[in-house]
Amino acid sequence: MAWRRVEIGISDGVEEGESASPSSSLGLDISASESHSQFLADSSNISEVSREHGDFLNHIGVIPESSKMASSEILPVGDLVAYLGGSVNGDFMEIPMPSADRRDVVLEVMEGELGSLARIMSPGSFGGVLRTFRLPSGSIISGATWNGHTLGLSLENHS
Repeated sequence: MAWRRVEIGISDGVEEGESASPSSSLGLDISASESHSQFLADSSNISEVSREHGDFLNHIGVIPESSKMASSEILPVGDLVAYLGGSVNGDFMEIPMPSADRRDVVLEVMEGELGSLARIMSPGSFGGVLRTFRLPSGSIISGATWNGHTLGLSLENHS
């Protein structure tokens, strides 16, 4: 069982590489984090460095992954959505993430004998946020999109 990354599309008209916040034009009135994000978005050769960085992190993350999973709480999807103030409507769920820089949010899934798990990682101060949750029996995530600062997940039933 290995985690597989799910690409998150953008449905609100902000093109990839564009800043999702107006702060990029504020000069010295932006935070270090916003400045760093803007720098990365404006760098044309950063994609290769980013890919190699991701490969490196995937390589070093293989060993401790089992201990991370053992110590992190796996929530049922309904509990996760309720905890984060989201909603579930049939085969679609919305998870608000107002403080997250959506370019840094990672969604991963893992299918196993006991069902499908998903996790949302949002880097930030002190290691960021990691939420792991169990999808409904027989369900998989068939798509993920941003609408503003709300993450939408489409589910598909395979049972």
